[in-house]
Amino acid sequence: MNAAPAVAEAAALLADLRPDQVLVWSGAGISVEGPTSLPGGPELTRRVFDTFFEPSALSRALTYHQVVGLRTSPSCAYDTSLPAARLPRLETALDAAARARPDAVPGTFDILDDVREAPPNRLHTFAAGHLARGGRHLTANFDTCVERAYEARQGRPVPHDAVHHFHGSFADSPDGKDLGATLSLIRTGFPATERRLLLELLGRHRAVLVLGYSGSDYFDIDRFVAALPPDALDGLRVLWVMHAHHEPHTPDRDTVPLQTLLREAGADVHVLCGRTDLLVTEVARNWGLPPLDPPPGRTPATPAVPVTDAERHRATFLLYRSLGLHREVRRLLDAHGTGTDDPVELRAVRSELLWEDGAWNTLRRTWWHAPADGSDRHVRAERIGACLWAQGRLLPAWLWLRRQRRHVCDGTEEAYALEETLNRVVEHMHRTPDLRPLARRLLARMPAPPDASMPVPDGPDSADGPEEPRLAEDRARFVAAFRALQDVRDSLEALRGGTPRADETHADASTTWFQETGDLQGMLSYRHRALRDRPPTADDSPSGDRALRERYERLIAANLFLGSRAGAWRTALLPGAYRMFRIHEYLFALATLQYGWWHRFRLCAWYLARRVRHRLPRRTPHPAAGKRRAGADRSPRTGRRAR
Repeated sequence: MNAAPAVAEAAALLADLRPDQVLVWSGAGISVEGPTSLPGGPELTRRVFDTFFEPSALSRALTYHQVVGLRTSPSCAYDTSLPAARLPRLETALDAAARARPDAVPGTFDILDDVREAPPNRLHTFAAGHLARGGRHLTANFDTCVERAYEARQGRPVPHDAVHHFHGSFADSPDGKDLGATLSLIRTGFPATERRLLLELLGRHRAVLVLGYSGSDYFDIDRFVAALPPDALDGLRVLWVMHAHHEPHTPDRDTVPLQTLLREAGADVHVLCGRTDLLVTEVARNWGLPPLDPPPGRTPATPAVPVTDAERHRATFLLYRSLGLHREVRRLLDAHGTGTDDPVELRAVRSELLWEDGAWNTLRRTWWHAPADGSDRHVRAERIGACLWAQGRLLPAWLWLRRQRRHVCDGTEEAYALEETLNRVVEHMHRTPDLRPLARRLLARMPAPPDASMPVPDGPDSADGPEEPRLAEDRARFVAAFRALQDVRDSLEALRGGTPRADETHADASTTWFQETGDLQGMLSYRHRALRDRPPTADDSPSGDRALRERYERLIAANLFLGSRAGAWRTALLPGAYRMFRIHEYLFALATLQYGWWHRFRLCAWYLARRVRHRLPRRTPHPAAGKRRAGADRSPRTGRRAR
């Protein structure tokens, strides 16, 4: 298809609408052209890594992403670039940088200094003309270029409700602390007031024009749209321009998940891959707006932020912990320590490493000798129970956790963590033959899981002012704890009802959630859970065994590369493991991790029974065998079936 027909066809979707009937939704892409010259998402992520982290941090993170299969593919059909390792999330990197400099958090956001006073470009001028005709503008950007372009065009400030920054702007948060630029702030999703405002904006317009927006706001925008009823956006046209330098065309599939979510909510989504200015020129002509000027050259500038070597080490250490890179955490811990003198944090880091080593007995003894009245006493209680669970000592684990849960208030992060582990113990009991009768009794006595709506701990709403970084971090941990608890509750409810779990909404969704946060270990853990919840098909042929082995070996290799022996060799517990693990490999997996002795015996018995049955040659029944069996129970004298 030629460029002109593709662009004209897309612009025709808005030709019968007035500017005030169309909502313009913009992202960082409209601010890349000169004279604005702001960085796009990937460019800004590289800037953050170059400024706040050790020189090799980004290359190491990309290597791990490549190994675990976290890659980006071209979104448009004419893009011939090969899939590459996905960059770490910008918000994850900025979050680690801000936590590494708690006394200089505002200074951390000086990395965005060029965003504060950026001049508008021709796309901002188009957006200002749209506002002048009564339109509304929704943006993910922190800059105020659209507002500046409006003031230059109209000679007066933009109306207070004409432009909405759903991640905040420097106009509202000059120091940057309240911007949706860190994972701790965005991971909790939008507050109720923001969700209502967005729904109102979408509901009052007949169409949405999306420009320069990547659609990668998984934690807030995606979750907001996913929660809408199927008919919430009926009649809404969405024209989404995915900027690309090749020939404009309409792709045959959605290019980002948000487009699919909009369709599921009832919107009519049309995607155009091509140059943004070509479509904007056509839309401007239809609306009688001035044509776009030729773009000037880009003059990007990188703000200078002073960062000490100690801050770089601390930021890199925190980043590796958040990404689940245990091998790198061990390396930095041995070389420089944690970067602080906090014994609680040091104990938590060592606890994580021992857990991923599968040294659960050693870890349990370590926590047992930790102060029972310290600030991490609830972590101590949960970790002791978790170690007993991981060792297969399920009854002691259940008794310990049940006792500890009684001393914790409902609705807290500590309560969610204890309940999650307690419920996982019951779930594990149900999968263990000798404890299944007890598990069934416990399941019958357990209350049904509550509604899946997520409570959020008390804290200031975004409209009330900046949220302290420590509170934002606590809220983010709270959300993670609640999500893990909800996942295991859903699993128990399926066991109680004797029905399979809905894969797309549980283990797979949790895999995506951890993938978006950048937590590679969490992502692999839920891949493991998805394989357990979805047992492989009963293909006992040699080709089926090879396919299963390749699948499990990829999971083992990814865990070992991250530095998690526990994650790697727990693969021996997955359904069908008897088909791929030879006897010496299975015994090695059991000996490597610190299981309890009875649990090792239990696992060996399970493996040997199924391995022998799998290896025995299958007999092909004789065609007459069925007839002989059918007549075997007839009376030899009368030929009638015996009663």
